Amino acid sequence: MKKKISLICVAVLSLSSSVSMAIETLDQRIVGSWQGMREQAGKCDFLAWNSKFSADGRFEISFFADKERLKPIQTERGSWQASRGESVLKTDGVPTPEVYLYTVINDDTIKYVNTVKDPTADCQADYELTEYRVKK
Repeated sequence: MKKKISLICVAVLSLSSSVSMAIETLDQRIVGSWQGMREQAGKCDFLAWNSKFSADGRFEISFFADKERLKPIQTERGSWQASRGESVLKTDGVPTPEVYLYTVINDDTIKYVNTVKDPTADCQADYELTEYRVKK
């Protein structure tokens, strides 16, 4: 009986440790809903997006062709991790992750810089972006 209880305790501690490690890889300041926009006057075509980063490590980013966000282009979903200034997005169905360095400017503003230029990206000049928290 003691052996069974010990094994259960070890299993619970192991699971607890795994959950704790997973939470540490999610910068809680990023959890929530955000918006960003690439202006038409820039080096790339206009693009607007809404992003949602959940505390369970999932994300959803919807892209739009207009400022009002009424003309959807596509929505991507996947998993995210972020800690110590590095954010990794793994889009479902895409083999390679996107890696960004990020700086939290304040509670409502985050600046991202993509670390690897992707030759398949829609705009080669667009490797910095700023997101703003959506207020409810």
